[in-house]
Amino acid sequence: MTLLLDVLLDRRNEAEAGPPGWQPAWDRALDLLAPHLRGWTMTVDGPILADGTAALALALYLLSHQTGQDPAAVTRAQVEELLDRHGGTDYDVAPRWEKMLRAAGHALEDPSDPVSACWRQLRVDNSPPEDANEEHDFDSFRRWGPGYIEGLRHALAPRFAVQF
Repeated sequence: MTLLLDVLLDRRNEAEAGPPGWQPAWDRALDLLAPHLRGWTMTVDGPILADGTAALALALYLLSHQTGQDPAAVTRAQVEELLDRHGGTDYDVAPRWEKMLRAAGHALEDPSDPVSACWRQLRVDNSPPEDANEEHDFDSFRRWGPGYIEGLRHALAPRFAVQF
């Protein structure tokens, strides 16, 4: 059985090849979430929490780049603001993240850019298709929505009490 932390540590190690600030953002995300993820596997909630950790690393990286702060100085309030719908829907959040990615110098479809690769993975919408039957509505294990939003909200849920 693959442990979630092993997967996340591998992803953190891959961040070494990224731009300045990318690995420190991963380090901070793991510092904040690892104590709450010990023992989790890559089944059921594991993939959502993996997306949540990657989304937190990406949010810390983007906010750090935008504000000039070290990723360790970025606050939970700043991350929650980045995740906020601002009266729209979850699908209105992506353009803000993509604007910040471009401002940080990332070409969103560049296959050699590890930050953009992370974004492409996280922006996948896990919602069932519109023609799915009603069983999807009752499936508590069904992922729903863009991975970065779904994962980050899950990782920052009150049950983990992540403070920063």
